[in-house]
Amino acid sequence: MATENRYQETAENQENREETPFHGDLLDKIVSHIPTIHLVPSFYVSKSWQRAVFSCLGNPSRAKPWLIINVQSRRNLSSTTTHAYDPSSNVWIEITGPSTMTYTSPLRSSRSDTLYMLSPLKFSFSSDPLHDIWLDVVGPRVWRTDPIVAIVGSCIVVAGGTCDFEDDPLTVEVYDTACLGWFTCQPIPNIPKDSAASTWLSVAVSDHKMYLLEKNSGTFWSFDPSTKTWSGTSGSLDLGPDPAIYFSVIGFTGGRLILVGLIGDAENVEKIWEVNCDSFNCEEIGKMPWEMLDMLKNENSTLLSIDISVAENFIYIYNSSELRDIFFGDLSVGVCKWGSVQCTFLNDRVLMDRFVFTCSRVSLDNLRKAFWVGSKKFSVELAETVFIH
Repeated sequence: MATENRYQETAENQENREETPFHGDLLDKIVSHIPTIHLVPSFYVSKSWQRAVFSCLGNPSRAKPWLIINVQSRRNLSSTTTHAYDPSSNVWIEITGPSTMTYTSPLRSSRSDTLYMLSPLKFSFSSDPLHDIWLDVVGPRVWRTDPIVAIVGSCIVVAGGTCDFEDDPLTVEVYDTACLGWFTCQPIPNIPKDSAASTWLSVAVSDHKMYLLEKNSGTFWSFDPSTKTWSGTSGSLDLGPDPAIYFSVIGFTGGRLILVGLIGDAENVEKIWEVNCDSFNCEEIGKMPWEMLDMLKNENSTLLSIDISVAENFIYIYNSSELRDIFFGDLSVGVCKWGSVQCTFLNDRVLMDRFVFTCSRVSLDNLRKAFWVGSKKFSVELAETVFIH
């Protein structure tokens, strides 16, 4: 028995020595240089590597949200590819979606973290960061071609975007997941019927409300799904910190409502404001460098097609009509720090393809589900390769 115990202790000590050739600060330093996507196999190398991976992910520099771009063919909906940008590692990653995924209608995005598909019979949506999980509910009662969609708590809000033959293009319906049914609400107030579509409206969502902004006029609304009503007696106000703003979009990030506006005409300026959701006063928190704004322009499109995706304290800005460069601002350090990245993966895509954007913070568990590594041996080899190179 004593011999067996000594043998077991010797084997365990030998295993621990083989398992952890690097320790402490040295191992933490090694892991800090590993791209986020490779932290999944690194996690399975040993217990010491697991601790180092968790320590690495706890660093604020690794908490930057990813931008997810779905590129879908207009002729063949099944021809859809997904690419993710990890700003912490400055790399693009191709994501292979669920094998059971079928595209029954054009893919669309709502706010900054939700993908959805809408047909007369079914509403399908996904809100997890890498969109592995999809849920289906019965379609709304009114058929719509270009609606505003938002998921607020347990409610799905579908507004506007109806066809010409419908009685009211401003119709609003709410699906309550607790009651499992659609309810008709007050229509969108004080807006031309032709403007009640996602093409002309920008949407942002807090924990309890949906906010709408007409991109050109700056007319602003808020909708409370719990009371199924629009805010104020008139239901709208003008959200314009500068009278020279001619185009603006909104997003909810880091617990703050963010307004991005274009100012001027020939010589444009783009600024970012934080909006107080009680008083609706606006405080400037950033200004895009002129050279970046100039890169948003191109010969085939205008600045009126810019859009944003936001999460945490990070904001991505892009020209959705002709995707080339993406610009991002980090609002977590008090002042807005700017950067940019090229969409190198679009070289072989057709210009007429549709681009659908979401933005979310991605956890280790999200990566594990999307990029499962089934072999521990492969995990060790990959981690060693990352260290060597």
